[in-house]
Amino acid sequence: MPSFLTDKCSEIRNWLAVGPEVYPDDVVTGWIRMAEEYLSTGLRVKHMVQIDTSPLVEDRVPLPLDWQEIRLVRRLDTYGVCRYQTPDTFFNPEFDDPPESPYYSRHSRYCILGNYIVVGDVVPAPGLNIELTYYQSIPPLTDDVNNWPNCYHPTVYTLKILHIASMYAIEDQRSQVWDQEVVRMVNAMNAQHKVDMASGSVLMQVRRKSFG
Repeated sequence: MPSFLTDKCSEIRNWLAVGPEVYPDDVVTGWIRMAEEYLSTGLRVKHMVQIDTSPLVEDRVPLPLDWQEIRLVRRLDTYGVCRYQTPDTFFNPEFDDPPESPYYSRHSRYCILGNYIVVGDVVPAPGLNIELTYYQSIPPLTDDVNNWPNCYHPTVYTLKILHIASMYAIEDQRSQVWDQEVVRMVNAMNAQHKVDMASGSVLMQVRRKSFG
């Protein structure tokens, strides 16, 4: 039987040299949940990218409950990419209608209002689906289900849990080091993700100089 959450609680207590009689699993689990919340907000890495398809109802689509940030919005009837606009621009009556051309007929605009995406330049029809590519909140670690930070980035996960533990009631001289290391690692992981995204783009050939 798996026991991912229980094992993580034991690991954190071992770092702090305390037993379950001092900090039981429910207390340590609270630290883990707060660490997941922090990393969900601060991280933008490939493991967070999810794709969801939802039908367009009237002119809007509900966002997934676990969304953190939208990466891409597409119409699946035309496979055109929807362009983001602020609500002020989106609802501005002076906004020019897109020209009548095959290119513009494949594309739409969207804005975000609360937990909804509002789509413009499209006539809603039965079966019209919108594809959302987005950054997902970190799934909670449970005994039955492991999550990707614990699998692929256990160091930053553990250090953030320890940092939160140090703010609970534990005086530990390592607290500042844990916090600084988490910030450094999160920044490095986000920077690497941007490099990974760019590496998939078309490379521009550098013009070679010649003599003569």
